[in-house]
Parts: sequence; structure tokens; C-alpha cells
Amino acid sequence: MNGNLTKSSINKSLRDLQSRAIGNGVNVVLLNQYNYICNYNVTLEQQKSSKKIVIFVVVFIFLLLTVSSNVVDSFLSARCLFPSNYLIWEATRPLADCNYCINVTKPVVLRNITRREFAKYAYSSRPIIVKNAISHWRATKEFNFHLFKRLYEQTEGSYESLEDGCQFLNFKTDLYSLKEVFDMPEKRARNAAGEQPWYVGWGNCHPDILAKVRKYYSIPEFLPEDAEFAATENIFFGYEMGAVMHLDYIPRLMWQGQVSGNKTWAIAPVPECDSVCHKFQYYVEPGDVVLLDTRIWYHATSLPKGQFSLTVQSEYG
Repeated sequence: MNGNLTKSSINKSLRDLQSRAIGNGVNVVLLNQYNYICNYNVTLEQQKSSKKIVIFVVVFIFLLLTVSSNVVDSFLSARCLFPSNYLIWEATRPLADCNYCINVTKPVVLRNITRREFAKYAYSSRPIIVKNAISHWRATKEFNFHLFKRLYEQTEGSYESLEDGCQFLNFKTDLYSLKEVFDMPEKRARNAAGEQPWYVGWGNCHPDILAKVRKYYSIPEFLPEDAEFAATENIFFGYEMGAVMHLDYIPRLMWQGQVSGNKTWAIAPVPECDSVCHKFQYYVEPGDVVLLDTRIWYHATSLPKGQFSLTVQSEYG
């Protein structure tokens, strides 16, 4: 390949390559493995085949070496149709102790909770909703698509920050970068009738943008004062589609503030606990905070038709 190709053109080539791979039969093995992640109806026997999948991935990457070492490097970090890193993480993660999910059939719902009262829940693996906890945030009144669009278009190096390690997630959307999101036609951006819905998320780690958006919100006051917090936050927004079923490979517990719109969470235990634990759903509203150990609970989200959802998410531990 031409050594002068840009990273974006390499990533586009990767997406095309991955699409052809799926069309040529990769899905027979890999999409069966992802059936649980996307629809959470896989059997335990399917999970036991994960070692074979790892071998397949290794062989596939080896074949890519004949194309370009740059392409292989990009493939390993690409978040496109086929996130191979998730395959490897799932195949090699340790088996869970199912005590975390036995008899758990609904989230703990808390209201008007103080930091002292929250202490006994702070590091629990139980799903938690703290109702009306962030209604005082400026973000609940002022965050919208166009505010973020202006920030990224007016800040030098904003899009490059995503290419340098800040994660962009397109989920099931046909948009592969934040620039593509903000370049959408206005009709699609507001989900006008006949337009394709969209839903994306990204790590908001450009220092100038992060400093500006943090004026609109703060870490929830009930979280432990001595907890360790992530240096950045994630933003998720869009219409209807939500996130597919997945685990997060992160070092800490997750909190997510529902800034606008409503959202339904579907959660499921890891496959080895499927026979003793339960899948269930719960609903959150604007102003709520969701807390979930997303490292051990598979989770997916969905949004009401036609409704815009925006959340701020980060970690603590």
C-alpha cells in the first residue's frame, strides 16, 4: 500500500476488508460467538468454542500481514464491524463467581441519598438507579447536538484527539468518526421523518473541550469522596438505536448520568452464570444516575422511538 495513506483512508480500507471478510464466511464462526453479545441468547456450549475463535483471529491477522503492517496495526485498534479485541478479551477473561448475580432480578432504586447513606452501596455489584440525582446540572438544560458540534468544530485538534487514543463507538450506526457525525445533514441530525436514526459515543478527552463541558456538570455528590475517578468522561447521544449487548473492559465501576431523554437498560449475567442468574430490564429518566459493574454484567440500551437521549458516563473505584 502507499505509505502516504492517511489513517482515515486506512480505516476505510479496513472497514471494506472486514465487510468482505464477513461476506466470505467469517460470520459463520464469529457471529455465532457474538449472538450472545448482541441478543444474549447464546448457550454455554457456544462460549466453550471461544478458543477456536482466537485461533481463527490469529490466522486472519497473519494473512493481513501480506497486505501491510500498517493495516494490521490499524486493524487491531479498529472499532468497525468486527472489534477483534473484544473477541480476544471475551475468550480469555476469567470465569466469574456467580454469587454477584444470584437472586438479583431488579436494580436497587435510591432517592435523596447522601454520601454517608450511599457508602454501603458504593462498591456493590448490584445494579443501582439513583433517582433525580443530577437534575440540578446545567447540562440537563443546555447540552444538545449543536453545542458539541460547535465545540469540536471550533477547537483545534479536536478530532485528532479521537485518533490518538480517545475511543469512538458507532454501535450499529453507519458513521465511523465523530467528524462524520457532526457533518450529518441537519434533517438526519434531528432524526426527521424518513431519516436513518443514529447513536454514538466517544471519550471526551481533548483538554480544552473537557474543561469547557465540565462547567455544565459535576461528579455525582453521593459518590465516595476518597474514590479514584477517571480523568475523562464519555458522551453518548442519539436516537432509537442504543448500544448492543456487551461487557466493558475497564478498570473501575461505571456511573452514567441521564442528561436528557429516557433509556431502557437490558442486562444479563455472563454466560457461565446463565443457569443460576437472571436477565432483566429497567427504565431510567432524565436526571437519574445509573451505576453498574459493566465488567461482569452484559448490558445493552435502547431508546424510545423518536426521542433524543444524551448521557455523561465515567468511572470510579
